[in-house]
Amino acid sequence: MPLPTDSPIRTGRIKLPPGSLFWHEGGKPQGETVVFLHGSWHDSTQWLPLIQRLAPRYHCLAPDLLGFGESWREQKTPYSVALQVEALHSLLSALRIRRCRLVAHSLGAWVAGQYALTYPDQVQSLAVLAPEGVRDRDLRGRWRRDRWLVAPWSPLPLVLPWLGQAPWVKTLRDRRRVLCQAPAACQTLFQRRTAAINGELLQQGLGKLWLPTLVLESAAADPVTHRLTQAWLRLLANPQQQQLAPADSPLGIDEAACAEALEQMMTTHPPRPLPIPST
Repeated sequence: MPLPTDSPIRTGRIKLPPGSLFWHEGGKPQGETVVFLHGSWHDSTQWLPLIQRLAPRYHCLAPDLLGFGESWREQKTPYSVALQVEALHSLLSALRIRRCRLVAHSLGAWVAGQYALTYPDQVQSLAVLAPEGVRDRDLRGRWRRDRWLVAPWSPLPLVLPWLGQAPWVKTLRDRRRVLCQAPAACQTLFQRRTAAINGELLQQGLGKLWLPTLVLESAAADPVTHRLTQAWLRLLANPQQQQLAPADSPLGIDEAACAEALEQMMTTHPPRPLPIPST
């Protein structure tokens, strides 16, 4: 699929009760809407190359989640998946978007899955890549290191400057630098009470999703991402799966192949008619 050159990307911002939301947008608003939700350590710019490929046929909307990029909370409400779901619902309601398709990466997939469970009549289909939001027994404790790197009670940040230049120390410093650039992701993923995080997991809900769902995976996915992807596939009622070639891109995959896979799913599963309002 050639990359179009006549699909300008627009931006928007709106102030809503959850906070100020910023987004990138492409395509004609009259077209079918595809909403893109970015990953844990990214913002909406992650989707721009893919939006340029799909904008000639679809209305594409990629918001910054609250606390990411140029979006921020209005109040000091703790970051959570539920907060992101309600912020997205407020945005779509303000833009008068009654139906959409969700395409999401990492933390965005967790938000998208919960959104589809909370507002099932609004979501036509779901596509996820490297999805978060599920539990796997072989991945217990995978966030322990990150908690120690950013928790206010942890002594590790204080001693890191004095640990020398060993490769493992450099790895810790680099990881802490990434984490500190995304405080909203840190708070959502591993700086809350365990009970609060577990209460938002999609473990029980994914089996109730009967909408068309496409699970994408890079052929070069790391072991943790692969296990999370497999967990989603086990829990979903009737998923489709497609492996994509890795590439040096914001998503880490061949974006032309990704756009083709998304278009094929959306063509195979056309929009459901809107329900007739009761009189």
